[in-house]
Amino acid sequence: MMIFLILTVLLADPWGDASPAVQYGDGAGYGQAYYPENILGPPDPAATPTAPSYGENNLLTLGTDGWVVIEFTDNTVINGDGPDFTVFENVMQTGSGYFRECAFVEVSQNGSDWYMFPWDATTLEGLAGVWPTTGEDPTDPAVSGGDQFDLEDLNLDWIRFVRLTDCGSSVPDGGLFDLDAVASIHWTTGIEDETGTAVSRVFASSPFNSSLTVSTDQRGELRCYSAEGRIVGSWPITDDVSVLNTEALPAGVLLFTINNSSFTAVKLAQ
Repeated sequence: MMIFLILTVLLADPWGDASPAVQYGDGAGYGQAYYPENILGPPDPAATPTAPSYGENNLLTLGTDGWVVIEFTDNTVINGDGPDFTVFENVMQTGSGYFRECAFVEVSQNGSDWYMFPWDATTLEGLAGVWPTTGEDPTDPAVSGGDQFDLEDLNLDWIRFVRLTDCGSSVPDGGLFDLDAVASIHWTTGIEDETGTAVSRVFASSPFNSSLTVSTDQRGELRCYSAEGRIVGSWPITDDVSVLNTEALPAGVLLFTINNSSFTAVKLAQ
């Protein structure tokens, strides 16, 4: 059973996993040779507000009114406390201002029925491409930069698809939207137990350093396994939210299990 969990769960992560559809507009072309890999996975770790991502292997220009769909295949973005996912674009800080290229943001549970976040062309609220990437933890909205979106604003409990559409002439911005990545903040793997019944939700902050915050309605022993399948830590879980001391854990992708539920998290190197 443990081998099954490792093979299944190590595939789960907070990042966008696939791009099932794209339609380019006028001015597109940059990054198409690297699509879709250049917009999947985490954002460019070298990006900063004054030196944003710029390579074709990290960005995709949609073109005027162009759009692209990002799908989460190994996890589901869920409605948690505060923002639930972040869109990263190569916004540049220029002195006291910003060079911005914006996109409308829609989400879907099935890839067919779409719900758009409300937006304002003057304040740019509700749009992607407004705030720069910091290069820090992309799953922590307090430090990541980028543009966060809360499913509560649309009365949705979960989504699997995000669609980004260049604003074209609808918004007075700097040009064409360049997508870097989409990262979930609150997510679940949706792994089922041996009877086919969905297990209770378990999700955690990732990546992490010396502490890890775990949210779950389960109680029991939480175990941590290295990529080699070796137990490297364990903690009693008695509350809905637990902050674990993880200083002794090795860096890298780690598997956590509690009862029939499991998740992965990445510990950063010190």
